[in-house]
Amino acid sequence: MKDRIDEYDMSSLNLSPLKEYIMDNGTIKQLKAKEFLLHQNDTDRLVGFVAEGALRHTRCDESGKEHIVGYSFKDGFVAEYSSCLCGRPSLISVQAIKKSVVYVIKYEELEKFWNSSPEKQRLGRIVAEQLFVMAYKRLIDSYCATPEERYIDLMKNIPNLKESVPLKEIASFIGVTPETVSVIRKKLLKKS
Repeated sequence: MKDRIDEYDMSSLNLSPLKEYIMDNGTIKQLKAKEFLLHQNDTDRLVGFVAEGALRHTRCDESGKEHIVGYSFKDGFVAEYSSCLCGRPSLISVQAIKKSVVYVIKYEELEKFWNSSPEKQRLGRIVAEQLFVMAYKRLIDSYCATPEERYIDLMKNIPNLKESVPLKEIASFIGVTPETVSVIRKKLLKKS
């Protein structure tokens, strides 16, 4: 297991004990496309494993405009981690992009898993560190990276995203207009 942080990389972690725990102790949620697992301001502290499908994480601002802030895909995990940690209402909504199957447990149950052995506590610490690195990189990129750099990074990390979601969602995720994403795509096509 990787024990240092170079950059956000959950792929090198052995998360199978966590996956098995959630599947063994969780409840199955079968979601239709556009159905919500979690709504913004909900107080459910849920953690899930995505067995099938894909989910998008959104936040509506005060004017009602929806912003895409993340995704969870098959064989990945889903949670509103800050809500789980702080016990406050969810900052985001989590909605199925397509038919999805998610195993869900309450965060209190996850805490039992983390506390059941030193190895699981270590795994929990490394997962938290990786989530921090991911969030910090996104924050720095929002200030310092160009839209093109953010688009390239997104496509590198989630290569099939453009086949799964509309262009306007990718634009929302990287903080630009759909027209800007089209220009970036054309520019990158010319380069290759």
